[in-house]
Amino acid sequence: MSNNNGQNNWGVPWCRIEWFEKKINTHPNVISVSRHDDIVFDIKRSKDQDVTLLCLDEYTLGVAAVYRILSEFPNVNFIYIGGQWNRYTPEAKEMCLEHRMGLYNISELTGALWRNEFWGYHKIDDDGNPKYQFRRS
Repeated sequence: MSNNNGQNNWGVPWCRIEWFEKKINTHPNVISVSRHDDIVFDIKRSKDQDVTLLCLDEYTLGVAAVYRILSEFPNVNFIYIGGQWNRYTPEAKEMCLEHRMGLYNISELTGALWRNEFWGYHKIDDDGNPKYQFRRS
């Protein structure tokens, strides 16, 4: 189904890419997935617009990484940073929101893929306030 370039400049291991590809192919709103540049996934959704997702494995994603992503992958509109322990800084999240780019770890990914305006998706706490996966830099 996907091509394996076998390398990427982001240090994303094959096990992360393979796991993510299996996970995304089981999402009910995903019709098809194709992969290129080893870590970029073009995702056709049954509802709403398609997504071009960058698969990373970042412990903490900050603003510098978002600038790098915008430069290296100008067509990407969704950043997946990895498992539940992976986080992003508040500044990186704000920058992505300004660019209408989704930024999520696995705990947020499923919900975001159901939204047309996926970049604005967030979980909520018990009081109805946005709940983000922040890690302070």
